[in-house]
Amino acid sequence: MGKTVLVIIIIAAAGLVFYLQTRTPVSAEVLKVKAIEDAYTATVSRITGAGGSGVQGLDVTDAAVSQIQKLRADIKQLRAALTEEKALRRADELQAKIAEFCRKNDIN
Repeated sequence: MGKTVLVIIIIAAAGLVFYLQTRTPVSAEVLKVKAIEDAYTATVSRITGAGGSGVQGLDVTDAAVSQIQKLRADIKQLRAALTEEKALRRADELQAKIAEFCRKNDIN
């Protein structure tokens, strides 16, 4: 019984060491892309939630549409400055999402 517990503790410790050695820290570039992703998600939520709220909803939607246009410009500018592969991939995915959202909702 004692040997079994010792083996389980050693396996758990080895797993923890492996986890700590293999996890990769998030870079500053990825964090910048993530900030724009978060803003995009919040803006899309405002646009889709404003549809049935009357005049106030239209005001929110106009502001949200302006925000989408700003985010589209921001990610394009950030994309040009990125060097890290993971950040570039995330930026490309976000650009595609924004472009698709704009296409579906007739946002220029």
